[in-house]
Amino acid sequence: MKEYKFEEEETWRLTRDLAWEIYELTSRSSFGEDHQTRNNIRRATFAIMANVAEGFERGGTSEFNRYLSNAKDELIELRVQLNSAVRQGYIANETVVKLETFIEELGCMISSLMTSLSQAFIDVDVVDEYF
Repeated sequence: MKEYKFEEEETWRLTRDLAWEIYELTSRSSFGEDHQTRNNIRRATFAIMANVAEGFERGGTSEFNRYLSNAKDELIELRVQLNSAVRQGYIANETVVKLETFIEELGCMISSLMTSLSQAFIDVDVVDEYF
């Protein structure tokens, strides 16, 4: 039987796509010497991707949910950092609006995955009560 890997998880693939899009965006010269803002944006983005992967590899439902919750926290951090970059003139507002739409969709996917995992956990507990 083939083992399922985190790279096959759609949520992780989307976080990877976001991470590389953000990396390319922050590689532009508009960030100038503001390495801290650039690095904060990159760190948040790659932390989202890492949390989804790490949670998946943990194997436990509650641990996976904890890592997904961390990923959602990093999504908020990313939005804050992107808005800061807009205010500083590093990124065009239109670019961030497009990214925020993607970020919101990703947040919904992570929430749905968390709900699905919680439901599976509840179903297992209910079954265990009867046996």
